[in-house]
Amino acid sequence: MNYKSEAYSLRSFIEDLRKNHPEEIFEVDEKVRVDFETTAYYLNLRKRNPVLLFNNIDGYDGFTLATNIFGSEERFARISGFKSVEESTERWTTVADSVPSGPITVSGKRGLFQNIITGAKIDLFDLPIPSHYEMDGSRKGFTRYITGGLTTTIDPENEDIINLSFSRIQPFERNKFAFDAGSHGHLWKYLNVSRLRGERLRMTILIGANPIFYILGASFIDNEFAKASKFFNISFVSGQLNSIPIPKDTEIVIEAEFLPDETFDEGPFAEYVGYMGYDSTKFVAEVKSILMKSNPIYYDIQPSNSSEHVNLFSIPRSSLVMKGVREILPKGPVYKVIWPHYGGRFMALGYVENAEYGLAKQLGISVLGLDPLWNKIVFINEGRTGLDIETTLINLAQSEEYSDRNVTKLTGSFVISSDPTRDELGTTGKIIFVTRGKNSRYNREVKRDRVVLKSSHGSVVISHDRVDGQKVNVVVADDIDLNEGEQVGWAIATRSNPEKDIEVERNRITILANKKVPSVARVPQKIKEKIEKRLSSLGDGIHR
Repeated sequence: MNYKSEAYSLRSFIEDLRKNHPEEIFEVDEKVRVDFETTAYYLNLRKRNPVLLFNNIDGYDGFTLATNIFGSEERFARISGFKSVEESTERWTTVADSVPSGPITVSGKRGLFQNIITGAKIDLFDLPIPSHYEMDGSRKGFTRYITGGLTTTIDPENEDIINLSFSRIQPFERNKFAFDAGSHGHLWKYLNVSRLRGERLRMTILIGANPIFYILGASFIDNEFAKASKFFNISFVSGQLNSIPIPKDTEIVIEAEFLPDETFDEGPFAEYVGYMGYDSTKFVAEVKSILMKSNPIYYDIQPSNSSEHVNLFSIPRSSLVMKGVREILPKGPVYKVIWPHYGGRFMALGYVENAEYGLAKQLGISVLGLDPLWNKIVFINEGRTGLDIETTLINLAQSEEYSDRNVTKLTGSFVISSDPTRDELGTTGKIIFVTRGKNSRYNREVKRDRVVLKSSHGSVVISHDRVDGQKVNVVVADDIDLNEGEQVGWAIATRSNPEKDIEVERNRITILANKKVPSVARVPQKIKEKIEKRLSSLGDGIHR
């Protein structure tokens, strides 16, 4: 990465896409409502995975809504200033772990925001905040959530440190919002210090900031402004009503104060695992000002198990894990590990090349150990292989037999609370499969009640009910399309506890990926069909 390179603003990145990567952007000029329709567009275009730009939002003249900026790993790499996905995974920690060279420079210019709203004129509902999924906010009936807001705070115990954190934000009055800080990171610490002191913690919410700050905010670090300033040319301006600096290119800014004596039971919300999450820290803040650019771009992060949502927290973490792998394991072999979007980070697929016997297993152990909050199912192949779920399962079926040498199962292990399969003690099993797939070619048969993958060395049956006598049988619930590999992978990652649901015998493995889970996040069917019909009318299967 070049020292002090230029950082994209949200606007300049969109213009770069229009000019240099037009295939990666999908603009909607037809009138679109914020009630579920923007999410329905994303879901219909999910396989194509473009940045979505809504230029005509019903009831919100002058606003543009952008979403899915980070849905592509390639876009993630370009925003970070890297040449490739591989380079960003290898080197992102050089940014995240950097030591700032000094405090950031803040100018006194405030004229960059053409619209400054204070006092009785404040109304959060004047912003084009979407309702994403039909059960969002159903506890209290406030269904609209700010998902693309970065919560900026100053450490109450060290005013030299400014922190960026993600928190879902639910407006419930014109000048109040509830928010969740369930990740228990720096923001959680600051809020609890303020609550013990009975102080109103100052907060600034950035919507549509420089994209690099979204990546830094998801990296489980602090002092993000100073770290970004070490690598990128970024300017800051002073706040309007508080002392928290604002990156000058930010589109919309909400200045607020945490109310330590108030709570509001927001939720549930569509979490990254694809199910409704019911936990909430119930924090409340009061809005003091709203600052906006002229014709602002409202940035919305797609919730649930969107590739954007998963990428933001997963890619920085992957970089950290792979840094540990390179430092800990022997030099020389080629190590490759990915965390597919659909797995919600609970599943890792990888391979090792040019390695001594046993090193593949050690790689799997390292992956589990370096990412204990999430990883629970790890497949490592001895030799280069494809890293899609069907090839992975075929590789598993090619083992002559299953024993402690190629299957390692752990019981009673810690896992993040959002894992829907953890037991009553809050633990799960974890498992490492070492495979030896030499030839990934296989035939695929789609039948009424099953999908069969056949190679010369073994076969896999994916079905809704157990099928006896199979080398590998993956059993999923009826709502999973057997013909969609990513849905099958999602079921394995989020609907099976390896301790109880993965049965390993000498000549057979059965994966019961059909555990009862919370409600799946869904948009209303009428909205889904409306947008699907609208996209179908464009022809060329564009909604696929």
